[in-house]
Amino acid sequence: MKLFLHLELRPWQNSGYEKPLLSFASSLSSDVIGTEIDNQSEGSIVDVATKLCSQMSQIFILIQAQPEESIGSTLKLLNYLLRNEQQVHTIVLSGNHEQAEKLLRTLDQRFKKEDDQEKIKEWIKDFALAQSV
Repeated sequence: MKLFLHLELRPWQNSGYEKPLLSFASSLSSDVIGTEIDNQSEGSIVDVATKLCSQMSQIFILIQAQPEESIGSTLKLLNYLLRNEQQVHTIVLSGNHEQAEKLLRTLDQRFKKEDDQEKIKEWIKDFALAQSV
C-alpha cells in the first residue's frame, strides 16, 4: 500500500475541510490511501499517523505551509520520515517554511518546493501509478 499524507503547517482555520489533492490522490489507485494532520494535531493523532506510515511501502507527503507557523506536533512524524527515508517517494513543500525546508533538503531530489497545483498533480499521478517497491 501507498500513502498520500497531507500535512498542514498553517492555521487550521485558513485551510478549510476540503483537501482536493488528497481526494485526487486517493482516486487514482486502489493502492493509495490518504490522510492528513496539522501542526495542531494532538500527540496521539501524530502517533497514529506515524504507525500508518510504518505500514506503507511508499509515501507521498504534501506540506502546505506558512512561514510564521510552528512545526508543532508534526515534528515527530517528520523525524520518523527522515529516519525511514526509503519509504519517502516524494515530499513537496507548498509555501514557505524555513525550518521544514532545512529538515527536508536532506532528501535531495525527492524534496520539491512548488506552489503550482498542476505540477504537484503530475507528481501525485507519477506516485499513484508507479509500481510499489
